[in-house]
Amino acid sequence: MDNVTQKLLDFLKDNPKSNKAAITIATSLAGLHLFNVLKKLHADGLVEQHEGEEKTYSLFKRETEESAESRNSASMTGEPKDTSVRIDNEPPFQQDKTEDVNNETQSVQKPIAKSTGRDSSKLTFNGQEYGKGPLVRAVLAQYVADHPDTDYKKLKEVFPDDLLKRFGIFQDEETAAVIAKKGNRYFTKPEQVIKLKDKSVVVCNQFTLANIQPFLKVAKQLGYEVK
Repeated sequence: MDNVTQKLLDFLKDNPKSNKAAITIATSLAGLHLFNVLKKLHADGLVEQHEGEEKTYSLFKRETEESAESRNSASMTGEPKDTSVRIDNEPPFQQDKTEDVNNETQSVQKPIAKSTGRDSSKLTFNGQEYGKGPLVRAVLAQYVADHPDTDYKKLKEVFPDDLLKRFGIFQDEETAAVIAKKGNRYFTKPEQVIKLKDKSVVVCNQFTLANIQPFLKVAKQLGYEVK
């Protein structure tokens, strides 16, 4: 087992039910590489996947329990016990990436539930109140200010597209224009554009109280307090 995989297992041991964004920050694994590692660990009975608003991952409990039982049994009888994990009845590892003919990966888009009413609740960051979209933009701007050498690739690793299905947390201006052909889905005014080391990006403004939660979790892990 390589060091990165062991690091992932150690992280999940201390941080059960972590999402991919948290795992990426802790282990530097990202994208298709992270997916393949999680898939293999699941198949080996080492990691289990939890379904919900977003997928999370933990060490496989049955493996932990059976290992402990095996050690207790061996100490009493002196005979080794079969500790292989049987996952015949476990649901198949669900792939959330699709591979096209050019071997490029794209996030599977799930329909976004439409709200029956407009939510105007505010969140506080750095002592200032924001709507949900402006709050996300403020956190990204603060992260870039705190890490001035951040480039587009690095920012995508920290705030991956799967934190907000369909639109992504941010895009470069050209990509945003393609995604949002009808209607403005990003903060595109000159004063709202965030400049990185290698290009400028625009932040999505399509947030609800429900779909902003994955982003808030990552922001908290980065040390940014949002109330």
